[in-house]
Amino acid sequence: MSITDTDIEQALRYDTLGPAYFAARRVAEQLMKGAESDPFQKVASKVIDQIRDAVYEYVEDHIRSDMESNLQSHLVDKIDSTVAALLTGNEWAMSRYPLSKRYDAVEVRAACAKHGGEPLLMARIADLEKRVSELTESLRFEQDCRRY
Repeated sequence: MSITDTDIEQALRYDTLGPAYFAARRVAEQLMKGAESDPFQKVASKVIDQIRDAVYEYVEDHIRSDMESNLQSHLVDKIDSTVAALLTGNEWAMSRYPLSKRYDAVEVRAACAKHGGEPLLMARIADLEKRVSELTESLRFEQDCRRY
């Protein structure tokens, strides 16, 4: 198959395309006329299935990971909130756990006393003594400033 007069005529309408371009296009179109599209559809379907599976797996992994992280954060927040409520003497937390009338309240009170007993009281006393010292120093400073 060589360059025809028609290829030359078509090329004259374009500055950048020569007759070889139109000849090659004509040959390729003739060859593809006889080609069945079924094999291409099978290949395309297989590629589409593989892409869909990969995208689905990627999205699912990220959604599960985010959900797991969010659930973990939510649980940690709830536990921290409950512990803080207990340590600060929040009424609902105290009545729910150590001051409850439930069957396990005695064990909860025993654990609070055992683990918080004397070391906790001594630490609290040290905190209060430090605060008294800070307030005493602040009072002395104020008194000194007012003398002059």
